[in-house]
Amino acid sequence: MAFKHINATTFTTPTAIFTAPTGLPRQTPITIYNGHSAAIFIGDATISTSGATIGSTLNNAARLNLYVNSGDVIYAVSASGSAAGAIVITYAG
Repeated sequence: MAFKHINATTFTTPTAIFTAPTGLPRQTPITIYNGHSAAIFIGDATISTSGATIGSTLNNAARLNLYVNSGDVIYAVSASGSAAGAIVITYAG
């Protein structure tokens, strides 16, 4: 399998940043890196930056490792403006 990367963008509303491709092996590890100047929050389509639906916080210059299955969708929301192309997702696929 080849090593792949995606540069994703999120805004101040939940945005899908990654959909695991069809045929991806179960429990494929991915890394999400936040290159934005502010924290982003990772979760499902209902995430927010605070309150009962707050996502997992990913601070600036931090990484988060997750395991995904084919078809899984990961959403992000920015605490401060657009994170245009500042989110880097890497995986073997």
